[in-house]
Amino acid sequence: MKRDHYLCLSRYIGDSKVVRWEGPRFTEVQTLPSRGSMVMEPFQISQQLYMALGSDFSFTHIYLWDEEKQKFVKFQELSVQAPRAFQPIPLEAMSILLAPSFKGNTLVYKHIVVDLSL
Repeated sequence: MKRDHYLCLSRYIGDSKVVRWEGPRFTEVQTLPSRGSMVMEPFQISQQLYMALGSDFSFTHIYLWDEEKQKFVKFQELSVQAPRAFQPIPLEAMSILLAPSFKGNTLVYKHIVVDLSL
């Protein structure tokens, strides 16, 4: 994904899409169910590429880019009411993700890496 150009297209009714620039046009890489989606935001924390897909009607879905599959895979759900943006903030010893809400409070999530190899 490092040299390619991608675009995330959010749709309120229907499926949202991830497309890749290939020469003279964009081609579809992936579709994601997204009823009520008002925001689809890619972001990077450390070396990991994520994408948040927020909805007015359900949980926000966080996807993680799978380099081998060349697409986003479902990673986690967040309970954010009607999110309108996602903004990662790198701090000295950690990273946080801000999630402003249309219907509720702005939420702050701390990025935590859990080693499951044990």
